[in-house]
Amino acid sequence: MRKGRTRAVGMRVTLACIASLSLGYMVIKEVSAVRHPTASADPLATLHTTQLQLNNTGIFNYNEDLAVHIPEPDVEQFPFRLYQQDRFLHAFASYPEAVKEAKGLSDTSLYFKAKDKLVWSADKSLAAEAHVDAPLIYQMPELQRGCEVTSLAMLLQSAGVDVDKMTLADEIIKDPSSFEIINHEIHFGNPNDGFVGDIVSFDHPGYGVYHGPVMNLAAHYLPGRLIDATGGNFNDILKFVEMGSPVWVITNMEYQALDDDAFETWETEEGGIDITYKEHSVLITGFDEDTIYINDPLGEAEQVNKDDFIAAWEQMGQQAISYVR
Repeated sequence: MRKGRTRAVGMRVTLACIASLSLGYMVIKEVSAVRHPTASADPLATLHTTQLQLNNTGIFNYNEDLAVHIPEPDVEQFPFRLYQQDRFLHAFASYPEAVKEAKGLSDTSLYFKAKDKLVWSADKSLAAEAHVDAPLIYQMPELQRGCEVTSLAMLLQSAGVDVDKMTLADEIIKDPSSFEIINHEIHFGNPNDGFVGDIVSFDHPGYGVYHGPVMNLAAHYLPGRLIDATGGNFNDILKFVEMGSPVWVITNMEYQALDDDAFETWETEEGGIDITYKEHSVLITGFDEDTIYINDPLGEAEQVNKDDFIAAWEQMGQQAISYVR
């Protein structure tokens, strides 16, 4: 986020002074291409990132051996650590944001909290295929709308956590909003806030829940290992399958993009949201060139068309959760 001309100029002047005092000289070049660091970054990481950006644009030309050492920021707040070869570049709170930045540079590696947890590398392309073992758990008959927590039970059990779908169904945060029709408009809960409606039975109105509340619940059972990859590229979430971890996702029951008439708008306390009653959650357990392999809580392990599945996943907000082993 840009903070204004005054602050940007101040940062450049400060860094110029650091460079001239510590490194002995600076090269004057056009500075309009310099990108501002994100406001969410740790201050030390922000300074380090800005120094690297200025150096890449030619504002600083310095001896690597004389560079100022910038400590890495808090690993819990910014768990994704980006390195270029062995040099720390920046830390990120978000996996998609970290991968996006890594793809713009060469010789980069991305770690989750520690150097033994490599989650992405510029030098390693995605494998042609990969498969992982994960338990298949049925949501029926106990949970007619419980696909999300059932798929989460599969994910957690694959990581060695002894927890069942009914426990997760009880513990998932619930949106308390009631179903109402006001002036011909549906007013109901928000799946980004909690499970909407009745999770057990179709006898009462209900819908489901999205990645945020699911991630919060899962973190109680697998602290320090979960990664919310929501918003990222599909191939980047398949990296987790390649590394041996299945992936929890939101899709739809058709496993392909739906027509517009499959969606309707609800009014919530946060405003209108578009939903489809075909919303569904499954666990990705494998892939190859043309196929995605899933554990479906409504059926057996299935094989679905890769391109169609990606389209459905993107339409439902690119929601994905996995973990590091």
